[in-house]
Amino acid sequence: MKADCDLWVNKLLHYYEGLYDSGCEDMVDVRRLKMLQMVQLFKCEDDALQAVEWLSELLDALLKTHVRLGDESQETRTMLDKHKKFVDVAQSTYDYGRQLLQATVVLCQSLRCTTRSSGDTLPRLNRVWKQFTVTADERQQRLELALNFHTIAERVLQQELVEVESLDEVDSSGRTLLDRLALPIIFPDGSEQFFGTPSDTAATAEGVRERLLLIEERRLQLQEARLLNNVEDEEEAVNGLEGRLDVIGEELSEKEEQDEEEKETEHQDEDLERATQDC
Repeated sequence: MKADCDLWVNKLLHYYEGLYDSGCEDMVDVRRLKMLQMVQLFKCEDDALQAVEWLSELLDALLKTHVRLGDESQETRTMLDKHKKFVDVAQSTYDYGRQLLQATVVLCQSLRCTTRSSGDTLPRLNRVWKQFTVTADERQQRLELALNFHTIAERVLQQELVEVESLDEVDSSGRTLLDRLALPIIFPDGSEQFFGTPSDTAATAEGVRERLLLIEERRLQLQEARLLNNVEDEEEAVNGLEGRLDVIGEELSEKEEQDEEEKETEHQDEDLERATQDC
């Protein structure tokens, strides 16, 4: 298309040079201006089509290669920052395409002609952009879920003393993320698409499950520690009861000895009293 346009421009230039030689300068200036506007129109149309292709390539890359969510919080945070910059590039591409199409409208009005392709290009540009924004929003939400999961999981795994509620929070966050990974992206036209291949999704989910296993190990350790504490408490209670029984036994033995001594003393007093009476 560009080669045809260049050939057409060269022919017109030779034609206008001939008109100059014939003394038709005013008509040549007007027609030269229109020719330049036509060239600009063709270029805007071609560049707008190129913007649609670029945006389509960005959408394709987002769907096929932006799959991983990171294995720890810092990596996920970095990926989230890169994703935002990626979206900014796509936004600039879309805005550039819109500006080019607006320029074609102005040029067509000035030239009183119809555009070759912008009537089809604008719907294509808007359709691809809507698909991109839906996909980019889903990608950002998954990254934010992954960042939340990794952050609380790392905090819990670093704690020596952990509460059951904290383990439950990590488990719930991980399950939510796994459920989200299994869902497709639904475009405005009702069509569906997934990030990457099934194996890519499985690999991402496996990383989440590995951390959930670590959380489950901490839960088992906590349960074992509580059982051990309960056993120790029971043993301490039994030992305390046995000690109390020993004390009670000693007190009873002392009481019996005192009673025997008192009885013996009473017997001695009675014998002494009898001996006195006999005398």
